[in-house]
Amino acid sequence: MQGQRREGTRSSCHGSTWSHQQLVSFALIVFMASSWSPAYSATLQPVLTDGTCSLGWFPCGENGSLCLEQRFFCDLQQHCPTGEDEADCLDNKADTHLTQRILNKPVLRWEERHKCTLTHVPEHCKCRINTRLHCPRAGLKKVPQNLDPDMTALLLPNNSLALEKNSFAKYRKLRLLHLGGTGLTEMPEGVFRGLNNLTKLFLTHNLLRELRPESLEDLESLIHLDLTDNRFTEFDGILTSLPSLDTVWLNGNLITLKGRIVSPNAHFPQELFLENNQIEELTKDSLIGLSGLHSLYLRHNKISRIEDGAFAEQKLLVDLELNFNRIQYIHPDTFLGLDSLVSLNLDGNPLVSMAEATFKRIPLLASLHLYQMELSTELLLNISDAHMDSESPTNLYHVYFKRFRYCGYLPSVPDCWPKTDGVSSFEHLLVRMELRVGVWLVAMLTLLGNMTVLFGRVLNRDDNKILSLFIRNLAVADLCTGVYLLVMASKDLQFRSEYHEHAYYWMSSWQCTITGVLAVTSSEVSVMILSFMSVERWLCITWPLGSPKLSLGRAKLALVVIWAAGFALAIAPVFYYTNRQGFYGTNGLCFPLHLDDPWVPGWMYSAVVFVGLNQLGVVMILISYTWMFCSIRKTRANTPLALGDREFAIRFFFIVFTDCVCWIPIIILRVLALSSTNIPPELYAWVVVVLLPVNSAINPFLYTFTTTKFRTHAKRLFSDGANCRWPQRRDSATVESEVTRTSTLRTATYKWNNGRDIFHLNNGTTQSIDDSAVLDVTKTKEDQSPAETKL
Repeated sequence: MQGQRREGTRSSCHGSTWSHQQLVSFALIVFMASSWSPAYSATLQPVLTDGTCSLGWFPCGENGSLCLEQRFFCDLQQHCPTGEDEADCLDNKADTHLTQRILNKPVLRWEERHKCTLTHVPEHCKCRINTRLHCPRAGLKKVPQNLDPDMTALLLPNNSLALEKNSFAKYRKLRLLHLGGTGLTEMPEGVFRGLNNLTKLFLTHNLLRELRPESLEDLESLIHLDLTDNRFTEFDGILTSLPSLDTVWLNGNLITLKGRIVSPNAHFPQELFLENNQIEELTKDSLIGLSGLHSLYLRHNKISRIEDGAFAEQKLLVDLELNFNRIQYIHPDTFLGLDSLVSLNLDGNPLVSMAEATFKRIPLLASLHLYQMELSTELLLNISDAHMDSESPTNLYHVYFKRFRYCGYLPSVPDCWPKTDGVSSFEHLLVRMELRVGVWLVAMLTLLGNMTVLFGRVLNRDDNKILSLFIRNLAVADLCTGVYLLVMASKDLQFRSEYHEHAYYWMSSWQCTITGVLAVTSSEVSVMILSFMSVERWLCITWPLGSPKLSLGRAKLALVVIWAAGFALAIAPVFYYTNRQGFYGTNGLCFPLHLDDPWVPGWMYSAVVFVGLNQLGVVMILISYTWMFCSIRKTRANTPLALGDREFAIRFFFIVFTDCVCWIPIIILRVLALSSTNIPPELYAWVVVVLLPVNSAINPFLYTFTTTKFRTHAKRLFSDGANCRWPQRRDSATVESEVTRTSTLRTATYKWNNGRDIFHLNNGTTQSIDDSAVLDVTKTKEDQSPAETKL
């Protein structure tokens, strides 16, 4: 009968545990099912009844019956059944002729690259691809005259050459000549005489100011001329002397495009590179005569004004690069005349306003680069209105923004970058189903766990007042994290399928700011409370007689300071970063971790808080618990490892482990982001939604649910409520209170007796100490009741 009773008791106890396992299993099944859901069900939907797709969705092919969401176009993965979503993703319609030739150039094998057919190869030179001779840094003072006349390419960079007339006359088969970095200040007359077949000439990194017509004699076949990093102030004279010139590089010179004198006999190239010059404005005369241009590169100049009609003659221009200038205003007729323009790059300009009709002047525009730019709502709306105009829609297919949320203003553009910020998509605040399930699970665990701690501490009046005070404040801080996650989960439901309509207004709203302040306050207060508790316990265990006593009043004062510091850290950037998006509006989660974009305004403050202060807290917790563990193990060196020792070691391990698992990866990722390491966008969402709040969800289990007192109360509750008899177990912790154990640490002197720790109390009695006392906050004798003092 006794055995049957025990068996029945065991069964009833297991029954109560089985329901908990069911709940956990159900949550795991939901999570795994959401993770394993097929890609097609999440990304494809049938066309509408009128044969079109919903806003933000595009058909798979011209006559496709399925529609694909915007973020899945051109993501290097095939989603449409026959791969139409990856068909037109290469943004190469505005590539230069040279770029196309380089990309289409066949890749030679090693044997072919190093094959040589020349009869004479001088010392310090190398022969490549049959007839190409490379002599870099060979110490040459003049052009060698004993080389093989069958040579087709001669590369003499970084030599101190003294050129003279007919220097290359013997090498009439030359098609490529490289004289970069040779210190040339001028080109003598007839220096290139005899080079009728030369097509590519490189004179880079020299000190040339001009090229006179007599020095360009016999270069009637020259196609590519590279004059990068010289001292030219004009180029019209050069163009007059070279009738076949197609591509000219004049980067890094002193050209201003002012006072140009155009010869009627000048031949103008198709590709002109004028990067990093001294151009300050573009007027109607700046590009006069250059009507044959297909590509114009004006990057890294000082252009602040573009006169209306400056591009009036550029009817054939396909690619225009104006990035990294000083352009603030673009008027309706700024790009008038660019009827063939396909690609426009405005990256890195401090753009303030752009007229709505601007892009209506560029009907064939297919690629727009606005990557390194913070864009206002007005700018985005003007771009959007021009593109969405049903009377004259643009041909825009590729757009490159700095922020993912900007793509919400162009829902009709198939290829908009970035595709995601790791958290949100065009349609949803939380882009992945796993994130939606995860945020609800973590929020519920955090809320229920910390609310249980708060109610339990309120109902349990005989608990240690100081310990209970710290645990309650820790629970309140962690509860705020649960509230933050609940807000995010609710907003995801509210914005479901239409997030693009709310993205900007949500991230720039005061609700987002308050939510972010709540999350950062919770995070920082939790770290500071854990750090304070760890240091206090370390002092209590390591120096039980010499460390200062912590009274209830001092404990309250410390908590007030901690909460004030946490709130100050969270609210201070709100008043400093007062732009539209503010400190918390950089992403839809309103949390300024800045892994996806580490250099946004406020990045330094974020780094100081999440890398500096939190790293200091983690180090303090790690050192304190390690020192405590070593101290206690030292006093028990001669005793066998009992059950209490194992529990004590396990609790130590998990307290330090969870703190490290939560914050060390975040600190490492933040440092990697600051070092320009590419952090996968998807990782950012998991860090904020799951990894960051995990400590708030686990703290109740570590600091309350695993304590001996909680287990004792829980056993009594379940025994009375479920008639489940728990086996009696002799445990010193059930006899002594947390108050007695904690206060004992302050007044005890260590003695060794038969391998056990014995503390001699003030009244002469002795009491053994359970290891869980390490996890309690000290309490002074003034807080003890007469009964506790007697114990």
